Amino acid sequence: MEEYEQIKQHWKAQTIAAPSAEDFNNLKHRISQVAAKQKFTNIVLLVTAVVLVYFFYHIGAMAVTKVALALAAMIGVLLLRVGVELFSINALKKISAALDFSSFNSKLQAYYKKRIGVHFILTPIALLIYCYSFWTLLPSFKANLSEGFYQYIIGSSLVVLVVLGLLIFTQAYKELQILKGLKSEE
Repeated sequence: MEEYEQIKQHWKAQTIAAPSAEDFNNLKHRISQVAAKQKFTNIVLLVTAVVLVYFFYHIGAMAVTKVALALAAMIGVLLLRVGVELFSINALKKISAALDFSSFNSKLQAYYKKRIGVHFILTPIALLIYCYSFWTLLPSFKANLSEGFYQYIIGSSLVVLVVLGLLIFTQAYKELQILKGLKSEE
Protein backbone atom coordinates (compact mmCIF):
# COMPACT_ATOMS: atom_id res chain seq x y z
CA MET A 1 0.00 0.00 0.00
CA GLU A 2 2.85 2.34 0.90
CA GLU A 3 4.56 1.67 -2.42
CA TYR A 4 1.40 2.52 -4.34
CA GLU A 5 1.04 5.80 -2.44
CA GLN A 6 4.62 6.71 -3.38
CA ILE A 7 3.99 5.85 -7.02
CA LYS A 8 0.76 7.89 -7.01
CA GLN A 9 2.48 10.93 -5.45
CA HIS A 10 5.28 10.63 -7.98
CA TRP A 11 2.83 10.73 -10.88
CA LYS A 12 0.82 13.59 -9.40
CA ALA A 13 3.99 15.65 -8.94
CA GLN A 14 4.97 15.30 -12.59
CA THR A 15 4.77 18.52 -14.58
CA ILE A 16 5.72 17.08 -17.96
CA ALA A 17 3.86 14.56 -20.09
CA ALA A 18 6.70 12.03 -20.11
CA PRO A 19 8.68 11.02 -17.05
CA SER A 20 12.35 11.86 -16.77
CA ALA A 21 14.95 9.09 -16.75
CA GLU A 22 15.21 9.44 -12.97
CA ASP A 23 11.42 9.25 -12.53
CA PHE A 24 11.26 6.28 -14.85
CA ASN A 25 13.99 4.43 -12.94
CA ASN A 26 12.35 5.26 -9.60
CA LEU A 27 8.99 3.90 -10.75
CA LYS A 28 10.60 0.84 -12.27
CA HIS A 29 12.36 0.21 -8.95
CA ARG A 30 9.05 0.36 -7.05
CA ILE A 31 7.39 -2.05 -9.45
CA SER A 32 10.41 -4.34 -9.02
CA GLN A 33 9.83 -4.26 -5.25
CA VAL A 34 6.27 -5.54 -5.70
CA ALA A 35 7.59 -8.25 -8.04
CA ALA A 36 10.26 -9.16 -5.46
CA LYS A 37 7.55 -9.82 -2.87
CA GLN A 38 5.81 -12.13 -5.32
CA LYS A 39 9.12 -13.88 -6.03
CA PHE A 40 9.55 -14.50 -2.30
CA THR A 41 6.11 -16.12 -2.25
CA ASN A 42 7.22 -18.33 -5.15
CA ILE A 43 10.37 -19.36 -3.28
CA VAL A 44 8.32 -20.41 -0.25
CA LEU A 45 5.89 -22.35 -2.43
CA LEU A 46 8.69 -24.03 -4.41
CA VAL A 47 10.55 -25.04 -1.24
CA THR A 48 7.32 -26.57 0.07
CA ALA A 49 6.85 -28.43 -3.23
CA VAL A 50 10.45 -29.72 -3.12
CA VAL A 51 9.94 -30.94 0.46
CA LEU A 52 6.77 -32.73 -0.63
CA VAL A 53 8.53 -34.30 -3.62
CA TYR A 54 11.33 -35.49 -1.32
CA PHE A 55 8.74 -36.84 1.10
CA PHE A 56 6.89 -38.44 -1.83
CA TYR A 57 9.95 -40.48 -2.82
CA HIS A 58 11.35 -40.98 0.68
CA ILE A 59 8.23 -42.79 1.94
CA GLY A 60 7.71 -44.68 -1.32
CA ALA A 61 4.31 -43.09 -1.93
CA MET A 62 4.08 -44.65 -5.37
CA ALA A 63 3.26 -47.98 -3.70
CA VAL A 64 0.02 -46.64 -2.18
CA THR A 65 -2.26 -45.09 -4.78
CA LYS A 66 -4.28 -42.98 -2.33
CA VAL A 67 -1.12 -41.49 -0.78
CA ALA A 68 0.45 -40.93 -4.20
CA LEU A 69 -2.64 -39.12 -5.50
CA ALA A 70 -2.91 -36.93 -2.39
CA LEU A 71 0.75 -35.91 -2.51
CA ALA A 72 0.57 -35.34 -6.27
CA ALA A 73 -2.47 -33.09 -5.78
CA MET A 74 -0.67 -31.11 -3.05
CA ILE A 75 2.42 -30.67 -5.24
CA GLY A 76 0.30 -29.82 -8.28
CA VAL A 77 -1.62 -27.11 -6.40
CA LEU A 78 1.63 -25.54 -5.19
CA LEU A 79 3.10 -25.57 -8.70
CA LEU A 80 -0.11 -24.07 -10.13
CA ARG A 81 0.11 -21.25 -7.57
CA VAL A 82 3.78 -20.66 -8.50
CA GLY A 83 2.74 -20.45 -12.16
CA VAL A 84 0.05 -17.89 -11.33
CA GLU A 85 2.55 -15.79 -9.36
CA LEU A 86 5.05 -15.93 -12.24
CA PHE A 87 2.30 -14.82 -14.62
CA SER A 88 1.44 -11.95 -12.25
CA ILE A 89 5.07 -10.84 -11.99
CA ASN A 90 5.32 -10.83 -15.78
CA ALA A 91 2.07 -8.86 -16.14
CA LEU A 92 3.27 -6.26 -13.62
CA LYS A 93 6.59 -5.85 -15.43
CA LYS A 94 4.76 -5.25 -18.71
CA ILE A 95 3.05 -2.12 -17.37
CA SER A 96 4.96 0.72 -18.97
CA ALA A 97 6.16 3.47 -16.67
CA ALA A 98 6.20 5.81 -19.65
CA LEU A 99 2.40 5.94 -19.83
CA ASP A 100 0.41 8.99 -18.79
CA PHE A 101 -1.13 8.73 -15.31
CA SER A 102 -4.61 7.84 -16.57
CA SER A 103 -3.35 4.95 -18.73
CA PHE A 104 -0.95 3.80 -16.02
CA ASN A 105 -3.79 3.88 -13.47
CA SER A 106 -6.03 1.91 -15.81
CA LYS A 107 -3.39 -0.77 -16.35
CA LEU A 108 -2.71 -1.04 -12.61
CA GLN A 109 -6.45 -1.39 -11.95
CA ALA A 110 -6.67 -4.24 -14.45
CA TYR A 111 -3.65 -5.89 -12.82
CA TYR A 112 -5.12 -5.64 -9.30
CA LYS A 113 -8.55 -6.84 -10.46
CA LYS A 114 -6.88 -10.00 -11.72
CA ARG A 115 -4.98 -10.32 -8.43
CA ILE A 116 -8.25 -10.04 -6.50
CA GLY A 117 -9.59 -12.89 -8.64
CA VAL A 118 -6.52 -14.92 -7.72
CA HIS A 119 -7.06 -14.22 -4.02
CA PHE A 120 -10.81 -14.82 -3.89
CA ILE A 121 -11.31 -17.59 -6.45
CA LEU A 122 -8.13 -19.51 -7.26
CA THR A 123 -6.45 -19.39 -3.86
CA PRO A 124 -9.45 -20.70 -1.86
CA ILE A 125 -9.97 -23.52 -4.37
CA ALA A 126 -6.27 -24.41 -4.26
CA LEU A 127 -6.28 -24.25 -0.46
CA LEU A 128 -9.32 -26.54 -0.27
CA ILE A 129 -7.68 -29.08 -2.61
CA TYR A 130 -4.46 -28.91 -0.58
CA CYS A 131 -6.32 -29.35 2.74
CA TYR A 132 -8.45 -32.19 1.40
CA SER A 133 -5.35 -33.94 0.07
CA PHE A 134 -3.62 -33.50 3.44
CA TRP A 135 -6.72 -34.81 5.20
CA THR A 136 -6.67 -37.97 3.05
CA LEU A 137 -3.06 -38.55 4.18
CA LEU A 138 -3.92 -38.48 7.88
CA PRO A 139 -4.96 -42.15 8.16
CA SER A 140 -1.64 -43.19 6.61
CA PHE A 141 0.25 -40.89 8.98
CA LYS A 142 -1.61 -42.34 11.97
CA ALA A 143 -0.86 -45.90 10.90
CA ASN A 144 2.83 -45.33 10.16
CA LEU A 145 4.00 -42.67 12.62
CA SER A 146 4.34 -42.52 16.38
CA GLU A 147 1.40 -41.01 18.26
CA GLY A 148 3.50 -38.02 19.35
CA PHE A 149 4.70 -37.21 15.85
CA TYR A 150 1.18 -37.68 14.48
CA GLN A 151 -0.16 -35.20 17.06
CA TYR A 152 2.67 -32.80 16.16
CA ILE A 153 1.67 -32.97 12.48
CA ILE A 154 -1.97 -32.28 13.35
CA GLY A 155 -1.12 -29.34 15.63
CA SER A 156 1.48 -27.76 13.40
CA SER A 157 -0.72 -28.10 10.30
CA LEU A 158 -3.52 -26.26 12.09
CA VAL A 159 -1.12 -23.47 13.09
CA VAL A 160 0.21 -23.26 9.53
CA LEU A 161 -3.33 -23.17 8.14
CA VAL A 162 -4.35 -20.31 10.47
CA VAL A 163 -1.16 -18.31 9.75
CA LEU A 164 -1.49 -18.93 6.01
CA GLY A 165 -5.14 -17.88 6.11
CA LEU A 166 -4.23 -14.65 7.90
CA LEU A 167 -1.46 -13.91 5.40
CA ILE A 168 -3.76 -14.52 2.44
CA PHE A 169 -6.48 -12.35 3.99
CA THR A 170 -3.98 -9.56 4.76
CA GLN A 171 -2.57 -9.59 1.22
CA ALA A 172 -6.03 -9.65 -0.35
CA TYR A 173 -7.11 -6.75 1.88
CA LYS A 174 -4.04 -4.70 0.92
CA GLU A 175 -4.68 -5.30 -2.76
CA LEU A 176 -8.36 -4.36 -2.34
CA GLN A 177 -7.27 -1.10 -0.72
CA ILE A 178 -4.86 -0.40 -3.57
CA LEU A 179 -7.62 -1.08 -6.12
CA LYS A 180 -9.97 1.25 -4.19
CA GLY A 181 -7.27 3.94 -4.24
CA LEU A 182 -6.72 3.50 -7.96
CA LYS A 183 -10.44 3.83 -8.65
CA SER A 184 -10.66 7.00 -6.59
CA GLU A 185 -7.92 8.54 -8.75
CA GLU A 186 -9.86 8.18 -12.02
